[in-house]
Amino acid sequence: MIFNSNIRDEEKLVLSLSNPYLTENHKNDIKSILLNNSRISPKKIYSLALANGVAGFIYKNSRALNIFPDKINLNLRNVYRQTAFRNILMFGKTLAVLKLLSDNKISAIPLKGATASDLLFNDFGVYPSGDIDILVHPSKLSESKRILCNHGGFSQIHEISEQDLLSNHYHLIFRKKNISLEVHWNLVKRYFSIPADFWWQESKEFEWDRINTFELSIERYILYNIFRLFDHCFYPLRFFILLGGIIHQNVDNINWSKLINFAAHYKMKKLVVFTLRLLKDMLNTNIPENLIQEKFLGYNSFKALVFSGIFSGIQRKHQRMMFYTLLLIESKILFNILVRRIFPSRGELRLRYNIPSKSNKIYLYYILNPLLLLFKKT
Repeated sequence: MIFNSNIRDEEKLVLSLSNPYLTENHKNDIKSILLNNSRISPKKIYSLALANGVAGFIYKNSRALNIFPDKINLNLRNVYRQTAFRNILMFGKTLAVLKLLSDNKISAIPLKGATASDLLFNDFGVYPSGDIDILVHPSKLSESKRILCNHGGFSQIHEISEQDLLSNHYHLIFRKKNISLEVHWNLVKRYFSIPADFWWQESKEFEWDRINTFELSIERYILYNIFRLFDHCFYPLRFFILLGGIIHQNVDNINWSKLINFAAHYKMKKLVVFTLRLLKDMLNTNIPENLIQEKFLGYNSFKALVFSGIFSGIQRKHQRMMFYTLLLIESKILFNILVRRIFPSRGELRLRYNIPSKSNKIYLYYILNPLLLLFKKT
């Protein structure tokens, strides 16, 4: 793994111990860090692990290497168990949603969360899940909403206007007790324009715990997760772990030329190449050498910026996203994106600042939006 020289040893250990696929070389690097620094703070590592959603991975790897004191091991084990309990619950709820839709002739694709823990990492304790996320075709969105509300016990949230979501976002949100369900009809928004039909091309039906459902083609799954990383300011670390796991488990089946062609067609190539190179440096993920060797002006400085977000948290998110946009969005579409960020539609503005649909505050936010983009902390 290739780290920035200015990151601390605790941060290096977090990156290394979060890797689900440690080799002997990785283990030797970890031991070398521990031997050469007697002032390593296990509490700092634990804090970073919690913030980045990687405590489960670190628990498994550190236990095998026997490197933390009992108290930290106990804390990590407790997080691992809590994650497992949550994922088992979400696993059952996800299958129930998929079965309900399937029984009503609606195809759906499960995304991340408990799906990743089960199908990618084969361990419910390592990858935390929040919401249930599924993809349905836009032509089935209204029917899906009716079935989920009338037969699945879900209720649609109304804090946000559905029209705003349909015109400016890419998912509807439903709740049932303590479960939140996001029904996506597309997997990118705002920065890129990809037809919803694209995600369904080459999708495959498979059986998951006796439920027939669908999965994205591997190239599209990678493209979606790269966008998700970008849209979340390359934070937290667990999103990198998920992308690395997707590539690791499917490396023999990835058509890299197809992935890059998709990225180039939808003006995402710069973002995709940067993210894959970063993934190689962070986790030693198996990325083709010709992609890693592509020139990227200011790569090391930009990597340091990403690391600062991972280890210090994301402050001034809008400002950071403006900077990422300048660096990673191709010049052909950059101007239009920046204009839309500064002068968004009303629906986008309401979504961005949680403004009620009929509130006159929206006019004030139009005036303040450029300043908020620069100075708002979250």
